[in-house]
Amino acid sequence: MIPVNLISGFLGVGKTTAIRHLLEHHPQDEQWAVLVNEFGEVGVDGALLADDEVIVQEVAGGCLCCVAAPAFTTGLNRLIRQHRPQRILIEPSGLGHPAQVLDTLNGPLYQSVLETRATLCLMDARHLASPRHREHPNFQDQIHLADVLIANKRDCYTTEDFAAFEHFAAALRPAKKKLACVSHGHVDTAWLD
Repeated sequence: MIPVNLISGFLGVGKTTAIRHLLEHHPQDEQWAVLVNEFGEVGVDGALLADDEVIVQEVAGGCLCCVAAPAFTTGLNRLIRQHRPQRILIEPSGLGHPAQVLDTLNGPLYQSVLETRATLCLMDARHLASPRHREHPNFQDQIHLADVLIANKRDCYTTEDFAAFEHFAAALRPAKKKLACVSHGHVDTAWLD
């Protein structure tokens, strides 16, 4: 069984930076792979991650969980078949609905191949002051489905931002398995499990 993690979060919260940090700190004797969603013609996230000598599979043409669902399974199958990595990190679009990705990962197609581990959601606590962010269905879905909620960019937060994050996180039901505040995407690899 290959451990797989979903790294979600709204646009611009630092998902790619966090994945790069994880790749820099993963066990050297393990080969990790990343499945990344790309909307544009130039795969920016894929190009950034490729520098880390890791297997990167891009899925272009739309959101992993909607338009590109067949491309998602094709890309994931290719990663598994050709490289058999010791872990797969999946970065859907910041506008994606992670529930559909998780349904696919936990469904019959992958039940004997993949072991879904913690879903991490990065957020920017400064967004909690914005009803446009707080009330966005994708924002709510990503946070609801996360096992680990990480407030990234803590170096930019005010005292009010920290208080807002603590208040917001304390009200979440069910409670998250892990809450954290980090800067520059410094996510601990232990949180993946």
